[in-house]
Amino acid sequence: MNKAKRPGPLVNFLFYQVAWLACVIGAAKGLPLIGVVVALSVVAQHLALSPNAGRELKLVLLTGLLGGAWETWLVTQGWVRYAGAELSWLPPLWIIALWLAFATTFNVSLRWLQPRPLLAALLGLAGGPLAWYAGARLGALELPDPLLALTALGAGWAALMPLLLWLASRQDDQ
Repeated sequence: MNKAKRPGPLVNFLFYQVAWLACVIGAAKGLPLIGVVVALSVVAQHLALSPNAGRELKLVLLTGLLGGAWETWLVTQGWVRYAGAELSWLPPLWIIALWLAFATTFNVSLRWLQPRPLLAALLGLAGGPLAWYAGARLGALELPDPLLALTALGAGWAALMPLLLWLASRQDDQ
């Protein structure tokens, strides 16, 4: 069976942004399942159009596990409190779904970063805290001690971005 070609980098980036907005605004408005559905739809579309869905699924699931572990650590440290969290010591489903959707960017719109781990770390250092700060401003989460939380987020993302992109390069199908 001939699969349709997966969307290019710009469309992939836009799909992820839609998932991010749906998750964050949905959580802020008390409707977190809307974001979960949108994020999982982005993942399903990505897998359906991927030349090697098995490898991409493995990457998505691994990213979800790593992201979930990272989020759990942030929550248990008291640095982040998420709207819609069912259990106070676990991140909510919407943030895990967002990690799954984020994984769809690694071999498409963020592929250019794979051979540039230092740049990936720098973008993680800046971009991670900015995304969480924006999420807090929109009402999807709280940062009880913003300076400490944003510092931890920056350090974590500086390590996570190169790691996730390296894992993606090992699963890349093109």
